[in-house]
Amino acid sequence: MKKNYFTLLLIVFVSISAFAQTVVRKTTTYRALPTGHSGLNIGASFMLPVYELNDYASAGFSADINYLLPVAPLLNMGIASGYGVVYNDTDYLLDFYEKEDAQFIPIALATRYVPSAQIEFGADFGYAIGVSDQFNGGFYYKPMIGFNLNDMIQLNLSYTGVSNNSWITWSTLNFGFMFNVN
Repeated sequence: MKKNYFTLLLIVFVSISAFAQTVVRKTTTYRALPTGHSGLNIGASFMLPVYELNDYASAGFSADINYLLPVAPLLNMGIASGYGVVYNDTDYLLDFYEKEDAQFIPIALATRYVPSAQIEFGADFGYAIGVSDQFNGGFYYKPMIGFNLNDMIQLNLSYTGVSNNSWITWSTLNFGFMFNVN
């Protein structure tokens, strides 16, 4: 009887110590982080001159291209370039003094913050190379907000500014689309 009692007591202690060693594991569910439009993107925008540029130009157009890579969760960085033209407002100029349209090619570092799959915020910073005689180029900046309509198409609202040593800062409000071609 003592032997059975000792065996029963040993089984109870072993089972208690076995329960003491259990580890409760919490399962964590991770959602896929939105990456925005990473990769190669091509787009076009309508440019509406504002501030001082509004006195000298009527409208503009830009073609944009960028390549973005995810560098951290919710953050993409890459390069951006394109071509922009702001059309000369000939009503303002004298008849004997006709200037051509202002044309530039931006070369910039592009950053995008992607808090959700539907929206992203970003900015491009770099230099705009003047292609036309009227435009010498200068520091280029373009803050933007993008609304992802689907995985391939994004509606962009942005502001483009080019400041140089001239008496005018080239400022436009832009409305356009970007297409992800990955």
